[in-house]
Amino acid sequence: MLSEAGAGLARCDRTIEETERNVRVLEAMIPQMAAKGYPTDKVEEQIQMLTQMLSHLKTQRWEIEGMLGEP
Repeated sequence: MLSEAGAGLARCDRTIEETERNVRVLEAMIPQMAAKGYPTDKVEEQIQMLTQMLSHLKTQRWEIEGMLGEP
């Protein structure tokens, strides 16, 4: 059975994974948007920023796990 901290880390993992999937869906839509004449610069910038934030969150999550000694 997971501890409360372990359960929280598992929720973080699921949320990060879900967000990464959503970002990939947005990335896949960019060519379609561009083909229809929509500007995609801002969307691409936002996706890049989200990707960087997710990377930072994943790093923090692993650091927390290391501090707690949770699997």
